[in-house]
Amino acid sequence: MSEEVRPTRPHGQQRRRQILDVALGLFAERGFTNVSIADVAGEVGITPAGLLHHFGTKNALLIAVLQEREARNEQADARLRDEGMDWLETFVERLEHNEEQPALVQLFALLSAESIAQQHPAHDWFVDRYRALAEKSAREMTGLLDPAKLPEGITATTVSQWLVGLADGLRLQQLLNPGSVDRHESVRAFVRLLEPYLRR
Repeated sequence: MSEEVRPTRPHGQQRRRQILDVALGLFAERGFTNVSIADVAGEVGITPAGLLHHFGTKNALLIAVLQEREARNEQADARLRDEGMDWLETFVERLEHNEEQPALVQLFALLSAESIAQQHPAHDWFVDRYRALAEKSAREMTGLLDPAKLPEGITATTVSQWLVGLADGLRLQQLLNPGSVDRHESVRAFVRLLEPYLRR
C-alpha cells in the first residue's frame, strides 16, 4: 500500500518531526500534487537530499504525514476514553479538537478528494482507512444502539454510515463556505437524536 519509510536515528527525530509539520502545512495549503520535495526542504531549511534521507520519496513523506494525523487523533481518542467518554462522545469531541487545527482538516479534505484517483499514492491508504472506520463505527454503534428500539429497516450499521457521512459532508461545507455550519455542534445534535435508541 505504501512505500517503506526509512528509519531515523534518535538524534534525527526532531528533524523528522519538523519535516512532517512543514509538509502537513504545505500539503494542506496547496494539495499534494502542487508541492514538491524542494518546496518542503526549502521551508525546513535543508536540501532535498537531506529530506530524502529521512523519508526516501515524496510518496513516503505523504504516507508519513497521513500516519501522523491518525496518530494524533488516536492519542486524543485514548485520552477521551480514559476520561470515561463512550465512542459517540469521543467521535464528537475529536471533531471539535480537529477544528482547532484547521490545517489538518483542510489537509484531510484535499488529500481524500485527490486520492479518489487510483494512481494517487494515498489511494490505498484512504480506501483502507475508510474501510476500517466503517467497520469500527458499525461495531461501536452495535454496542450502543438497541436494535429493538430502532425504526424498521434501520440498523446500527445504517446509523454509523449516516454519522460518518454527516461529518464528512459538513467538513466540506465548512471548508467551502467558512462560518456557514458548525460541524461538531451539528454532529452533536445528531447524536442527541439517537438517545431514545440507546441501550439502557
